Amino acid sequence: MLLSSGLATDDNRISCFIIGIVNPSHNPFSVYFEKDPLFRYSVEPVPPYLPIEDKQKLDRLYYPRTREDLIEGYDFMVFADPWIDHFTRRQIHDLDYVFRDAGMSGFSSFGQSFQLVWEATILYELWPVSDYINIHNIPYRTVFRREREPIFMPFVELGIESIPGNTYHEMTPKTGSTVWAEMRPNGLPWLVSWRPGGTNAGTIWVVPGAFDPAWWGVGRWMNPEATRQGTDINPYAIDFATNLILYSLDRELIVDIFSRRETRRLIYSFRTQKLLVLSMMEWADIFGANTLALSARLTELEIRAEDAIDYYLEQDYPSATSIMQTMSSDIASLTADAVDLKDQALFWVYLSEWLVVTSVSLLAGFILWTLMIRRRMYRGVQATRLRAH
Repeated sequence: MLLSSGLATDDNRISCFIIGIVNPSHNPFSVYFEKDPLFRYSVEPVPPYLPIEDKQKLDRLYYPRTREDLIEGYDFMVFADPWIDHFTRRQIHDLDYVFRDAGMSGFSSFGQSFQLVWEATILYELWPVSDYINIHNIPYRTVFRREREPIFMPFVELGIESIPGNTYHEMTPKTGSTVWAEMRPNGLPWLVSWRPGGTNAGTIWVVPGAFDPAWWGVGRWMNPEATRQGTDINPYAIDFATNLILYSLDRELIVDIFSRRETRRLIYSFRTQKLLVLSMMEWADIFGANTLALSARLTELEIRAEDAIDYYLEQDYPSATSIMQTMSSDIASLTADAVDLKDQALFWVYLSEWLVVTSVSLLAGFILWTLMIRRRMYRGVQATRLRAH
């Protein structure tokens, strides 16, 4: 994850920018972008009710400085209930421009910010809904409209309509927008999109519920155990979101969901083991161990992993999976060797500490024995008395 403005990509990756609530336990896209090598992303954390001065500081650190930086750096934006009441007039007009005339696409899930902040700006005209009100905590299920383009039909066949949700707002679609899914039993719209007017407008999506954690698979709020389960709550949420983004950018949709999931799992597992190896090497290096051989082996594995990722981005999942599977024993061996090197480095640390402690103990014991047992240095107390003159 990057906490800075991204760089334009020259490959098949998609560069995304998240603004608003970016914590993975509240924002599923932070999880999806981290797990899937298709994405590169940056974030700007703008929590609700943060003082204006603090928001402006965050802007200076993380928000793209110019309109050109925003256009050249990113393909897709995610708005997670961002309170942008600190935005300058230039920033607001830049956002309006990139969505209407520069082909930027975006995804939004609001909270109170829609009524209290967005409706007062020209950006209100960008969104495909006119109202976003009255949060409810009532169970629901989604039903996708079959007459729409078949972006989400593969997930319907996999049972995504049976995933229960729990949190939603009441949205009113604007005239000209497209409703892709509704909630049952309340019949309210769940997923709405459109392309706003402009010379080169992107696609803008809105869902209710401030990223309802029950549906999007990021765990219940304030429940660390559920959060650690990640996308297991809704196993296809990450692929659902990916297809939505691919469609928005006029790119090929996922061709094989199951193969993609397995390949992504292998790639993510490699990245996790790589971090473990790096931490072990760093620890060993602190204590003077030679890590050059391990570094060379890790570099070789990284090159092979990049080849697998290239195949993954091209949706050639058999080739990507084959590479990652052949690497599994190599990365396991490298991990074991890194742990051994760390243990060897720590052995000499423990040995030197043991020798120091033992030496001090022996010296203290010898002094104690000399003074108190042998009493070699002992001198009897001599008494004097007064003499009469």
